[in-house]
Amino acid sequence: MKSLIYLAGFALMIWALIEQTREKPNVFIQILAVVVFFFMMMKLMNKTPSNFDKSEDKNQEDESGN
Repeated sequence: MKSLIYLAGFALMIWALIEQTREKPNVFIQILAVVVFFFMMMKLMNKTPSNFDKSEDKNQEDESGN
């Protein structure tokens, strides 16, 4: 299911790129492609682990507050 969503997202982005070559591109397709792109990037960034540990963040706040 996830692979179908990603495949549809990439297809929409390719369609938006092809749409730009036309004399009068459809703006709604391009806007939708940008929204889908940002949504997919948000999902990807949620999967990527952070280099900064949240417990280290609390320790730095405590040290700077004293």
